[in-house]
Amino acid sequence: MLTLLIVSCQSIKNKELGESNIEETKKPKLDIRYSENLETLALIYNLSESGDSHFELNPKPRAMLARELTTRFEKFKEHEAVKKLNFLLSNDFVDSYDIVLSLYNTDFPDFKQYSDYPPIYYEHDSLSPKQVQATFDDFNESVKQFYIDANIKEFLEVELKKLYSKLMDEVNTIAPDNKYIALMEDYNGIQRNSYTVIVSAFSFNGIGRSKTIRNKDGINIFQFVSSNPKDESDTIDLTNLNSFTIGYTDKDYFREIAIHELGHSFFHEAMRENKNIIAKIDELEYLFTDSLRENMMNQGYLDWRMCFEEHLVRLGEIKIAELMEDTDLSVQYMHECIVNRGFIYMKPIQEILLEYENNRDKYTTIEDFIPIIINKLKEKVPNTM
Repeated sequence: MLTLLIVSCQSIKNKELGESNIEETKKPKLDIRYSENLETLALIYNLSESGDSHFELNPKPRAMLARELTTRFEKFKEHEAVKKLNFLLSNDFVDSYDIVLSLYNTDFPDFKQYSDYPPIYYEHDSLSPKQVQATFDDFNESVKQFYIDANIKEFLEVELKKLYSKLMDEVNTIAPDNKYIALMEDYNGIQRNSYTVIVSAFSFNGIGRSKTIRNKDGINIFQFVSSNPKDESDTIDLTNLNSFTIGYTDKDYFREIAIHELGHSFFHEAMRENKNIIAKIDELEYLFTDSLRENMMNQGYLDWRMCFEEHLVRLGEIKIAELMEDTDLSVQYMHECIVNRGFIYMKPIQEILLEYENNRDKYTTIEDFIPIIINKLKEKVPNTM
């Protein structure tokens, strides 16, 4: 079963979307594009034992475009990059479709890692972190060679030029307004260096991954969104691009995976690094009742911390919809979250957030206000045990 996480990168071949609606002289902070780094690693994964498993467990007509493109490179199944990936997979260095690791590397042809992977990647039973890094460095060299040997650059830029144009045309129809990010930054009181959404033709579909990558320029937010399996056509004819849909046509799907996950980036420090806030969130553990726990776990939210963060992120989406005067979306999404998804504390938290919204001189960022939310939620929904 594929998990919905989510990510992005510094891509080599970028196709940017739109012009800024906030300042004419400023490039929009939301960059939507495809990435040669990610496409190359997705192809290597598709050729690996993990790719075989994905395609077998999710039979046709799932991921028809990824299958079609991968067949063009079947002769590279024994390439060193594929062999080394199989080694990484079998020894738990990476997960079953860890294509977002390509986003920690500079563009081809250099493909050098410019930022450390998350700490969990360096935890190994028998190897030191330095040895783990050496193993990844060796793998990255083989990926770089695969890019050359398989002539990926020419394939993407020449043979698939019109396909990627079609892909971006589809994304164009569902992408959010450029001012969305500016509104999110203003509401949360937090700014990032960049926000990038990566889309893909080669990736197995129905997957989303998110990464927060720090470098010398600051914090960069990357979101990977593969195509929607419900929208992708059952047959793919690359000689007739008008005969099929790639799978980037559902605005709700794109919002749920791409835009929703970008909302999580504003809570990264508070929810994962601020020990005081984390401890206070745990004080509300009693709100994670057996019925709520079952509902949340069925959606992939495994504990109260995740559940609490989901409430805040979804309320942020609703607030931005209100600021963009999209009343229908704000009302419908609130109903969806409470009635259909079971986020039962959204209304009381929304009432608490009015104090934040009306006192921004006192509460500069949403992180400043989270302890207030927790204290007031205790008052509204006290522990009766």
